Amino acid sequence: MIRKKLMIKRLWNTPEVYYKKGAISCLKSIDYSKFLVLIAEPIKNSEYYSKIEKYTQEKSVRIEIIQFLNQDEILKLRDKYLEDKPEVIVAIGGGSVIDPAKILRVFLSYPEIGFNDFHEQQFLDLNSVKLVAIPTTPGTGSESTAVAVIYDKDGHKHPYLNHGFMPDLAILDSNFLNSLPVKALYEFGADIFSHAIEGSVSVMTTPLLKSIGESSLNLLKSGFAKLKEKNDDPKAFAEIQYAGYLAGTVQGNAFVGVCHALAHTMEQQISISHAASILLLIKPVLTWYFKETNKEIYKHFLETYENIGFEQYRDPSKLAMINKDKWVDDALQDPSISTSPIRFKKERLLELIEWILKNE
Repeated sequence: MIRKKLMIKRLWNTPEVYYKKGAISCLKSIDYSKFLVLIAEPIKNSEYYSKIEKYTQEKSVRIEIIQFLNQDEILKLRDKYLEDKPEVIVAIGGGSVIDPAKILRVFLSYPEIGFNDFHEQQFLDLNSVKLVAIPTTPGTGSESTAVAVIYDKDGHKHPYLNHGFMPDLAILDSNFLNSLPVKALYEFGADIFSHAIEGSVSVMTTPLLKSIGESSLNLLKSGFAKLKEKNDDPKAFAEIQYAGYLAGTVQGNAFVGVCHALAHTMEQQISISHAASILLLIKPVLTWYFKETNKEIYKHFLETYENIGFEQYRDPSKLAMINKDKWVDDALQDPSISTSPIRFKKERLLELIEWILKNE
């Protein structure tokens, strides 16, 4: 309705969400027939794919198996499907599948625009191509945000924000988490944790977003407590997944902070996943914040971190591979740093990095 930037707090979130074990069955009830399914290769090769086929057998389905889509690859997909557009794009995978799907559906609706236009046109209306997001990993929260993070051809990440990126429907089916190794769940859990806490203390936060963030942390604690008692507890998977959705809502509206800025630039330097880099950095960053501010909220976050048990899967040895000067310079250019509760210039960020390396 309102298509202007206003100095009023707003909450963008997915208008329709289906959630429970087996929720993917609602695909058969979507009232469109032409589907383009973007799917992560591990899911396409899993036994669970037969259920996806079952629930879309009455549809006209075209499939793209996604390994990695940078800006150029997304443009190629746009050109491929522009003459015969799908009615619905179904993105099944993690953020590396859902985020490109967000961009693709906008490009199919507005073929005249390019990546640079997203910074000027943040309220695109989308009526022609619908987007269904089905996360198979719990960490990114991409299914609940109007944010898309895309790599360019040189391997640099670019975050884009546009109302047109918001999925029309999210399906949270915890069955997809069953086959994830416990270590991976803890790494994804650290990303959820960081979205909830960085969004909650961001300069963009609100009491509403803080409340959602705290609900996410409570679900995360409960889910991992159940996982410790029984490593295949379906309720544990569900609660972790719901925590990821809520934390995604927080970071999608309040954004994140210096931990993400450092993680993004770390990933470009060394061979480490986003979730693993967040797990590596979040505790020393929180400890530094508590030291600098003496605010009880950081003590609470650190207690939650210990309660969940993240530390057992953290690998500080990776920090020895970092070029410190490049890390500082690159992180200062990352948009995430601008919403940190402490303002960072080079000297201040270098102080934090020295702290992280000393207290690894």
